[in-house]
This record gives sequence, C-alpha cells and structure tokens, in this order.
Amino acid sequence: MSRQAHMREALHRDGFVRLPGALSPARVDSARRLAAGVLARLAADDRGAVKSNGSMANLARLPEFAGLVADPDVLGALRELGASDPRWTGGYLISKPAGGPPLFWHQDWWAWDDPVSYQPQSAQLFVMIYLTATRRENGCLRVIPGSHLRLHPLHAIAEAHSKALAAYEDPDHAAYASHEDEVAVTSQPGDLLIGDSRLIHGAYANASGAERPLITLWYAPGYSTLPAPIRARYAHSLATQEGDVRESALGDLTPLTWPQPERRLVAALLPDAPPGAAPAAWRRAPDTARLSR
Repeated sequence: MSRQAHMREALHRDGFVRLPGALSPARVDSARRLAAGVLARLAADDRGAVKSNGSMANLARLPEFAGLVADPDVLGALRELGASDPRWTGGYLISKPAGGPPLFWHQDWWAWDDPVSYQPQSAQLFVMIYLTATRRENGCLRVIPGSHLRLHPLHAIAEAHSKALAAYEDPDHAAYASHEDEVAVTSQPGDLLIGDSRLIHGAYANASGAERPLITLWYAPGYSTLPAPIRARYAHSLATQEGDVRESALGDLTPLTWPQPERRLVAALLPDAPPGAAPAAWRRAPDTARLSR
C-alpha cells in the first residue's frame, strides 16, 4: 500500500493520522518563537477562563501566523489526504502550562443539522502542530478512534465547549476522566496530526514542569463541494469572528483586515460566500440516531 493510500485509510478508519517530520525544523522554530510571544501577551484572566485548554489565542487576530497557515507542507499533506479545495477556517494557539489540567472530551464539528455531517467524508479537518515533544505525562492528545462516524458514550457530554468545562470548575466531571477506549497520540516537533473535526478527542494533564504549546489549524478540505449554507457560515464567521474567545491583549483583527503582505499569503485559502445563501445554523451536538452503531 502506498503512503498516500495508508494515510487516507487511517483517516477514514480512525478519524486521524500522524505524519512524522512533515514540517521543517526552521518552520517549527519560527512558530515556537511566535507562540512564546503571544503567550507572554495574554493576561492571567484570559488563560484562567480556559484553564482546561490552557490558552485559546485566536490566530485570526494574529497575522504573524499567515506563513504557517499557508505553509506548502501543510497544504501538501492536506492534498495527499484528498483535499481538492482546501480553505482555512480558523485556528488557535492552545498551550497547556506546567501543571495544567486535562482538556475535556469533545468534538469540534458545528453543522450537525446538515446531512453532510453524517457522510464518511469529513467537511472539516484539524491540523495540530505540537511545538515540543509530547507524551502522556506532558499533555499529549488523546482520541477515541472511529468516533467521527460511530456513536460513543462520550457523545452524551452535551455541554462540551461550555464555559464551566473550559474553566475546569468541576475536576470530577466525566468530561475529564480517562476512558477505556482512549488512545494516546504522542508527537515530535515537526509532526502533523490531522483529523476529522467530528472525532472525539481531548488531552491529558500536563504533569511536567514546562509549557506544552500547540497550534491548531482548521481547514475545509473540499470547500467548493460543501452545501451553500455551510459556506455562507464560514464566510460570515471569517468576517465577524463571532463567538470566539475574546483575549484582551490580541485586538480585533480578522484575516480580511490583516496587513496586505499577510493577507496576500492566505487570500486563496479564505472562504467566500455563495450569493444569496443564508448561513447554516450553529449546532454542536449530533443527532445520535443518525450515527452508526
């Protein structure tokens, strides 16, 4: 089986795939320096509100990450996985400090009212770029393989993404607990972890003495094939950045108002709205009756 076929099979079967050494050391070093600068700007209150995540610095506010968004190796990996028209739909610096708690179990898809959400092909992929080596002890990713297509008991956590879970108000909540089906996904700097937005995932606590920074980028791999209401929602969200985490130190830029050099880098990757289409409803929870058993 070819490398490309293996990658596509893993993504379809498990909902994620790891691509070792996909990014150059220079690209990782650059991203690490940018991340350190952003974390130094964030207020303690900003990070405390998302204690379970660690940080949620919205990259739409940060044009200095344009080169990473448009990195040829990132886009090449997406195309190897079948992306015919990849568009960037958002991203965050999610960095867990030393001693940070586990990240709650959740999935990140938002258009569960649309039939496309129950098809095998993913409408949205995450690209995770860890900037340090990760293992279970310092907060690596944990996933429930196959949960992008199949019903799982963790789908019953209806309040995933709530402010209470992000703030880690109840450490005994089931959303933070280990599950018998979980798989730890370790990584090295330069690896890409690419997965289906419907995949149930979280992260372990960071029991180490060092920060564990992560860049998460979101792409719609076949943007032009998506239903018009979903494309309209993407375009609307790009322009307004509605509902994102508002960090006090990062300003109010959107990719449409970035400085010209950075905007030019990502211009071909930005979602555009189909004429006359109303944005799709925002619905985080799937219709579990429509998921396979």
